[in-house]
Amino acid sequence: MKKILLFILVIVNSHSVFSQKIEKMNRVDVDGFYTNPIVSPNGKLVLLTGHHFKGVYVLNLTSNEITQISDKDGSGYGYSWDNNNEMVYFKQKEQKEYFLDSKVYSYSLTSRTTTLMPDIDINMLSSYHGKEKNATTQIVVYTNMTTLKIEAKDLISKRSWVITSEEGQYYNALLSPDGKKVAVHKGADIYVYEVNGNGKGQKIGTGLATSWSSDNQHIIGFLDTSEDGHNVTNSELYLFDTIALTSKKVSNTEVLLEMFPSFMGKNQVLFTDDKTGAIYTATLKF
Repeated sequence: MKKILLFILVIVNSHSVFSQKIEKMNRVDVDGFYTNPIVSPNGKLVLLTGHHFKGVYVLNLTSNEITQISDKDGSGYGYSWDNNNEMVYFKQKEQKEYFLDSKVYSYSLTSRTTTLMPDIDINMLSSYHGKEKNATTQIVVYTNMTTLKIEAKDLISKRSWVITSEEGQYYNALLSPDGKKVAVHKGADIYVYEVNGNGKGQKIGTGLATSWSSDNQHIIGFLDTSEDGHNVTNSELYLFDTIALTSKKVSNTEVLLEMFPSFMGKNQVLFTDDKTGAIYTATLKF
């Protein structure tokens, strides 16, 4: 009997601790199905896409107004914000083209104009955040599609180098805000490397990393599960500590399929429900 009571107390206490990891969850009042959100640097706007990554949209979190800037298939993956919050970078292909034929475009939120950017490779797009005045370096990271290694390139000096020198196939490089580290994926595992290519990667957990914190110390992501290998049956958010090299599950719902979280400020996160396409915000408890 004492063992049963002790077990119940452990479960209750574990739930109490867990419940403090994410709180104040609210749904954003917009209609439609959206996914893969990326919050702008100032936390006021959000890049979104629709079913199957079709189209690119910008959500104003103040007014809940949504503006569509592309309606092309596959355009809603790998897009990025300019550091000044006024420009969006995305890729799109024409109807009879292949995805490898996609080209990079910029969209100005001020003038509402779209401009072709022929000098930017589509594989570098997610880590490209526009040109900065008087910058001496501009580092982007990407997957070399021939070797499946993660590489870095300085767009100013044109120098490039390999980051993941170990054996294996890598994908989805996610550059830290200070440009010094990169989260990469190898199978289902997540590793953090120094962008300069020195040293080996450090494993921080399992899942899909989607956003760095502004202090470069945490990464938010998600881990989904499937019973048949095709349909997702559950998905939860995970917080990865890049200093302690640990991961913690920070959501635990039976109704939502939480995916693609993005930091908005120091301790807030925005994510979507992959079941309904609804958008939610929540507060993290570190």
